[in-house]
Amino acid sequence: MNTVQIVAPNYIYDVWDKVESFLNASINVSGGDFTLDQLKHSLGKGEQILLVSVNTNNVINGAMTVEFTNRPNDRVMFITALGGNGIVNDETFSQVESWAKLQGATKASAWAQEAQARLYKLKANFNTVRYVVEKDL
Repeated sequence: MNTVQIVAPNYIYDVWDKVESFLNASINVSGGDFTLDQLKHSLGKGEQILLVSVNTNNVINGAMTVEFTNRPNDRVMFITALGGNGIVNDETFSQVESWAKLQGATKASAWAQEAQARLYKLKANFNTVRYVVEKDL
């Protein structure tokens, strides 16, 4: 069984070498909104939150970064980066959902490429509600 743990901002640099590879691949999904170094800086400042999945041997096997956005009718936990083998499944993601609810979140959201969207749907019961296209001006 995996356990989800929240990493305090003052420990980001202590665990970064253990989570960097998990988060690196998903940075490209952000469409260039930020780099891996900028994500690390944002986590260290407490602007985003790092959650890690830890197995029974206390080894980190997955990581997720989130930020909260307040909308008129919802507080959204937005997943900004995600990777590893232990974070998107019913058992582990239910822990993330419980924690997010304690933070006041009423929805969870993420940008995802098609294959990632299928994973979210299959493993964590997400629904596709919109596709996002964008263009540089």
